[in-house]
Amino acid sequence: MTNPRRIQDGLGFFGTFLGKPGSVGAVLPSTRYLARALVGRLEMQPGELVVEYGPGTGPMTTVVRELLPKTARYLGVELEPKFHELLTRRFPQMDFHLGNAADIVQILAARGLPRPQRILSGLPFASLPAKVQDAVVDGIVECLGEGGDFRTFQYMHAYGMKSARRFRALMAERFANFERIGPVIRNLPPAFVLRYWGARRAIR
Repeated sequence: MTNPRRIQDGLGFFGTFLGKPGSVGAVLPSTRYLARALVGRLEMQPGELVVEYGPGTGPMTTVVRELLPKTARYLGVELEPKFHELLTRRFPQMDFHLGNAADIVQILAARGLPRPQRILSGLPFASLPAKVQDAVVDGIVECLGEGGDFRTFQYMHAYGMKSARRFRALMAERFANFERIGPVIRNLPPAFVLRYWGARRAIR
């Protein structure tokens, strides 16, 4: 990403943070270092799907585009109209849905897409109300493919927040396996990547 683009994205991201801090949860877009740690390896089979929640200005999407096999598929789900419009222009060969990640089961059904093998999330779970956390997690557990995994991140300064701890406790109930990666120090602010797999399908 060129410097002028990074500056433009940073200004746009900061403006959205000021207007809707609960929908963004950060002052600046994630760096390439965090994006690579979050995306990991994308060794996917033909027709398999990766879903990204809250692509924002596209730092994770850029890495996905570089690593995703040509035979695999991608869908980004973005709630903020300004970011959705930017993403569709910046990544014309990739698919984006303007809507709520909590509706992922309905979104996939409407598009005739399979269960995703990986879900990447830039959603600010530490800033989301409990009911929203519950709805998003329910959707993840219900739609994730067999053997698939979910990855998100939490900033170090927010890791001990009550809402952040609640989210991790909820995920521990719903997933059999957990891995914490990092912290990624070269991100601003530094962040941990959280990986979950082994979804427990039964609803609480």
